[in-house]
Amino acid sequence: MTTDRRTINIMIKAFKSVLVGLGLIVATLSIFSTQGRAFAQTSQLFRTYKHEVPQKLPETADAIADGKKVYEKRCWYCHGIEGRGDGPASKTMFPKPRNFTRNEYKVRSTAFGSVPTDEDLFRIITSGIEGTAMPFWITISETERWQVIYYIKTFNEQFKKESAPKVISAGSVASTPESVKRGQELFKETKCFECHGEDGRGNGPLTVALQTEWNMPYRARDLSKAWNFKGGNTIEDVYRTISTGFNETPMGSYLEKLSDEDRWHVTHFVKSLSKDMVSDVVVKVKLIEGEQLPTEPQDENWNKATPVELPLAGQILTAPRHWTPTIDAIMVRALYNKDEIAFLVEWDDSTNKQEEIFRDAISLQFPTKIPESLKKPYFAMGDSSGAVNLWSWKAHWHEGFGQIVEAPEQEPGVVSELNAKGFKSITTQPPESQNITGKGIYQNGRWKVLFKRTLKTEDAKGDIQFEIGKLIPIAFAVWDGSNSDFGGQKSVSSWYYISLEKPVPKTVFVYVLIAVVMGASVELWFVARLRRFPPKLEEEE
Repeated sequence: MTTDRRTINIMIKAFKSVLVGLGLIVATLSIFSTQGRAFAQTSQLFRTYKHEVPQKLPETADAIADGKKVYEKRCWYCHGIEGRGDGPASKTMFPKPRNFTRNEYKVRSTAFGSVPTDEDLFRIITSGIEGTAMPFWITISETERWQVIYYIKTFNEQFKKESAPKVISAGSVASTPESVKRGQELFKETKCFECHGEDGRGNGPLTVALQTEWNMPYRARDLSKAWNFKGGNTIEDVYRTISTGFNETPMGSYLEKLSDEDRWHVTHFVKSLSKDMVSDVVVKVKLIEGEQLPTEPQDENWNKATPVELPLAGQILTAPRHWTPTIDAIMVRALYNKDEIAFLVEWDDSTNKQEEIFRDAISLQFPTKIPESLKKPYFAMGDSSGAVNLWSWKAHWHEGFGQIVEAPEQEPGVVSELNAKGFKSITTQPPESQNITGKGIYQNGRWKVLFKRTLKTEDAKGDIQFEIGKLIPIAFAVWDGSNSDFGGQKSVSSWYYISLEKPVPKTVFVYVLIAVVMGASVELWFVARLRRFPPKLEEEE
């Protein structure tokens, strides 16, 4: 049988009409799905701890002599000429550079109290150590790395006594929910929480009193920040650290305290606490239409905003420089409606203990005017050619500062708005220009601070005026009171950007409706047409 040609043409035209309608729908959905993604640049800020080691260079007198030359060119400024960790740069560092004359080696595959293997030293020189000033020395050749290792070993007689230190062997236990749960139980039973905190944020009750065997301050690692794990953050690296411990620190070895299986359970639990740092150049400000913005840091509406983590570093551009910062990252969320904009900034802080002078604090920084070009004010408090608008919040201080502190919104001095044209040109805005409100809460080793202000203000000269569709620079500064942060001694970021999400035009929904109606109409017409004029069929004999 054959189908009437006219009927086929009708079907083709109808099908094309339906495709056009579907195309409009797909295009509209594409607009929604790509909204706000134009500037996304997500990255994981993880250091890779090198496990592979090339073939060793023979340890000869000539190799040691050549290693001395490498050391005196590359290493002495931090570690000192005699390897005692007292080089000229050591005064500005925390933690201090390694003292090679003592058995302070932390990242090892050997038992607690033992010296590392040559391969361990090669990995550290190649990979560096996170959370310290020790960089990765891939800029020097593998031969030079072996040579400097042999020279470093001459500082400590124990290397001669342990010519072949025993490497700890490792089994393997699969990560399962049951293993993680058992690891959590062991984490409590072995009192790991006393240093690392119940949530692993390094905020245990003992952390502020920790010291090395040489009376140097020592802070428990924040286990939620895997990018700061010393010696690597893979499952094998964490297991090795739990097994070997860190020499001459409060972090001891659990090789004898826990079975191999139990150490793997704890390892899986620690890994469950850690997360990637997902950073972005732009903080996307989510539009909340027809709703009030949150007034509390714990409001569930903050979950509607996309969180962005931003790295921080110590301010070292001008005195007083900050060489030993403790706050290394913040998380930012932002929301806005037709009238206001709000920011929620979070960061880990091992303790909220502070003095009246040295208080936990944070500052948001904007240019007073949105730049029309790539030129922006100097990111460190602006400059004479470009002023900045500062939103400042300080933790409310009082006697008997508790574990949970809420800064009352109306408390004098908690929030303030300032302008600056450099470090030495900072002015507090007059009372009538103080437009921001703020509130902070400290809980479970983490600060959450809320800022809120109207999109527009009457002070167009001193205040940033937010506009939809513009890239608006933003920078941050954080002070840790327990670390005696004050004034220029702070953790800072460079310039990032915020972008207010564009409202979806109502006409978009009209176009979608029209496309659906058109597609349905064509289909109904096509069905009715077929019923009225059924195709003539020819029978074949």
